[in-house]
Amino acid sequence: MKRTTYSVLGAVCFLTAALLFSAAGRSRDEQLAAEIAPGILRFHILADSNRREDQELKLQVRSFLLDQINEDLSSLEEKEGSGQSPAAAKEETIRYIEEHSGALEAAAEQVLLDAGCSCPVKIEVTEDYFPTKYYGDIRLPCGTYQAARVTIGSGRGHNWWCVLYPRLCFVNESWAVMPESSKEELRRVLPERDYRAVLRPQLKISWKLGELFS
Repeated sequence: MKRTTYSVLGAVCFLTAALLFSAAGRSRDEQLAAEIAPGILRFHILADSNRREDQELKLQVRSFLLDQINEDLSSLEEKEGSGQSPAAAKEETIRYIEEHSGALEAAAEQVLLDAGCSCPVKIEVTEDYFPTKYYGDIRLPCGTYQAARVTIGSGRGHNWWCVLYPRLCFVNESWAVMPESSKEELRRVLPERDYRAVLRPQLKISWKLGELFS
């Protein structure tokens, strides 16, 4: 009987310690997110439902919008020059989304119509809570960020997100390590301490075949 009681108490203590450790880690992540969020604009797209067809349509709309937004922003940069501060560049991205939301919504809805779907599309700049997300060797902590949110239909399906500013959106999520050019762009908008905090160290493992048998 005593052994059972001790086992239960041990399990309770272990679970309590695990919960406290998890809460402490979450608190640290949210504090870091609050520090880096002013330099970042996320991209968040929600599907109409979790049906396979709606998830595939979500990815089509995602790819179309990212291509369109990046193309238009690149054209703006060529006209205005690339000497903007990070804060000004982020604000320009937000201003572009807000001023062109109607045209982007109409174009995205046409993509859906061409695929046989008549769902409406809503694009807005808002604030959302994001879970911790890994982009290659970059780890963005959980917390509240500004985001360009795209809602297809009811928006009740699984979502997809990336970073719109600085431009860290990759349609192919198989990157094991983020390209150096993208990391430098992120480094430009974050204080050095915060940049190092989101950069995950990479383990470099090497061996020689002979060492396995030495």
